[in-house]
Amino acid sequence: MRRTRKKRAVKRGNDLISQLPDSILACILSFLSTKEAARTCLLSKRWTALWTHAPSIDFNFADFIPQNASDYKEVYYYFKKFKSIIKSVLNQRQDSLSAGFRLVWLYDTSYGFDPSFGWIPQVMDLKPSSLCLIAQTTHTSPILPGCLFNCQSLEKLELKIETEHESLFDSLSINLPRLKSLDLSFVSIHSHLMKNLLSGCAKLEELKLERCELTFSKLISGTLKSLVVCDCVINKKICFSIPSLLDLRVSVDYPKSRVSFKDMSSLEKAYICFDPVNAEESDVETRNKLFPGLSNVAILDFELRGSNCRDMMIMLQHALVECPTFNNLHSFTVTGPLIPIVHLITRFVKRMPNLGKFIINHDENSSSQEFRRHDLVECEHLPLVEIKYKRQHNHVSKLVEALRAHVKSIGEIHMEVLKD
Repeated sequence: MRRTRKKRAVKRGNDLISQLPDSILACILSFLSTKEAARTCLLSKRWTALWTHAPSIDFNFADFIPQNASDYKEVYYYFKKFKSIIKSVLNQRQDSLSAGFRLVWLYDTSYGFDPSFGWIPQVMDLKPSSLCLIAQTTHTSPILPGCLFNCQSLEKLELKIETEHESLFDSLSINLPRLKSLDLSFVSIHSHLMKNLLSGCAKLEELKLERCELTFSKLISGTLKSLVVCDCVINKKICFSIPSLLDLRVSVDYPKSRVSFKDMSSLEKAYICFDPVNAEESDVETRNKLFPGLSNVAILDFELRGSNCRDMMIMLQHALVECPTFNNLHSFTVTGPLIPIVHLITRFVKRMPNLGKFIINHDENSSSQEFRRHDLVECEHLPLVEIKYKRQHNHVSKLVEALRAHVKSIGEIHMEVLKD
């Protein structure tokens, strides 16, 4: 009988999904953008008000403006319409934003229209667990209200607002007691601001700084577990001291960006990327503090950018002066033009007594470089070497030759051609 009733229900065209509880339907809508959710709710009276209960709001200006819009008046019309839609949606909200609020507002700034953020207090009143703002302004300094940085509910905050003006929250107090993840881009961060961030975010575990200007001298934290510093402008020496850190990703110029690491006793995984330029100009303190703080790491990914092998050799020679022994390291990956600097890389490997896997991501930029044999054998044994390259060419054999010249014995060599 039950099967028969189900078949009859299907034949009659019954909407079984709409019979689900409101809480489940609202959860389903949370996987859609706000525009898609509103459209979906127009299809059935049962769904009409459900989108106002969705646990998240997700706006993207690109969803509201035609791709071929180019006329000044037309673009202005959609800017005004988008602002009114944001206001209307927030005015109709009835529940808290347990899954967060996201806004992407990117468009050609030559039109002279800048995003507005006057609705942020309304969002904060809805107690969001996460907030993501991605925008670009050039003509006006964006005003981010203090309530954004004094929110009791925020657990994740992402601010990527590109502007020609100074720091977005220079003079604001910060009190985000539940914040665990902070992602900042295009922000000028000085010592006082960094101190306020760390003291005002007592539970902060993940910090990402991308394309920021960093003028603080030290970052000390006992709660951070993940740190990313990517393509930032660093105009002074910075020391990172984070005993709780598990995962580190740093991409900087050398020696212009003078970074050092200490007290990284919990570190498990690290990615370090250097772009050496005029390496001979580095000072002694910068040279000797590249790797000592990373001695406990288990997985190390080291990348060298650029094509000037002389600068790379100088940088590696500097780093080797006080290079520690990596007793816990079991996987070491090197990316870059490696053929002319294999003898220096193997000196690092010599300081990794328990290394199980050595991975080489061979950069084609090194194909024009010549391998010069050095008499000194740097490393005793490597159990496994993996060489990855984009296409077949004779220079891979040069790399293998260089390795065999500086390693007494190699257990296995695995080759992998990467797809373009």
